[in-house]
Amino acid sequence: MMVKRWAIFLTLMGCVDLFSFNALAQELKSLEAGAKKEGKLNLYGSMREDEAKPVLDNFERRYPGIKIDYFRSSDEKLASRILAEAKAKTYNFDALISSGSWDIKNVGMVLKWSSPSASGINPDLLDPDGMATPVYINTNVIQYNTRLVGKADVPKSYEDLAQPKWKGKLCLEDSDFEWFVGVQAFMGKEKALDLFKRIAANQPAIRNGHGLLSDLVSAGECPIAINNYGNQVARAQKKGAPTDFVALNPVVTLVVPAVISKNAPHLNAGKLYVNWISSKEGQEFIVKNGGRIPVRVDVDPDPPKLTKGLKLQVSKRLHGKELKDVQALYRQIWHGR
Repeated sequence: MMVKRWAIFLTLMGCVDLFSFNALAQELKSLEAGAKKEGKLNLYGSMREDEAKPVLDNFERRYPGIKIDYFRSSDEKLASRILAEAKAKTYNFDALISSGSWDIKNVGMVLKWSSPSASGINPDLLDPDGMATPVYINTNVIQYNTRLVGKADVPKSYEDLAQPKWKGKLCLEDSDFEWFVGVQAFMGKEKALDLFKRIAANQPAIRNGHGLLSDLVSAGECPIAINNYGNQVARAQKKGAPTDFVALNPVVTLVVPAVISKNAPHLNAGKLYVNWISSKEGQEFIVKNGGRIPVRVDVDPDPPKLTKGLKLQVSKRLHGKELKDVQALYRQIWHGR
């Protein structure tokens, strides 16, 4: 009797799985048909044009008849543009891929929608509200120039950066607020701020942009970046630059998600793109062509050490007064004002 019941249970589970698969396949078929009728996608994002172009071109080849109008800017400017468009009731964007997606989500401008590809995404990275789809992550690491920093001197902790020998040899991005807060979260605020002040005594150069920071370290103008994104270092290494990184557990990690506009003029196209770029196919493509760190459990970054063996600590997006307070404290410590 028990054997028969177990057989019935397995049969039912198989039917459920088959039903789910068929439902997802039907949803994708419907999205593709709708997107081709719309014929266009207005995509906003923070990915550089040279990095984004092969990704966008591949999508257009994958889904002929859908043309992408890509607008690129910084996270803050993207959010400001979308808010200005909403105020004027000239809704334009269909999908947004940027850290600023969290800001747009928080003001109630995005659609609650779960991508069919979401089942393959690392569950630790998912938005609990089901309104943002993770696309890639930025890991925060220490970057160094391998010609200027000997093996014995490679930092093994943030504490090492407070040593007097690094005075005038450090640099830092001027807006790494989430990393700043993330380190305080696992180290303790008082202890972390004391350490930051001692590192700041070594007078790090403050620069704007993680790509620029990576270039400066690679060129030897700055032997060590106190913090940079892991994929930026990996990209420089692939170009032959003498640079490497140290990832300190837990690694403060930023999730860069996609959101769909509630007022999307090309809703199906927006959904289709977000589903594709978060799918195994899309994730493999942005790893190979953009050097991004994927969010799926079935896709490895290049090189794998960008995440392999690391404990990722997802940092929350800062908003409002909390953000302003953190910005003020960040500038006070690192800019001395």
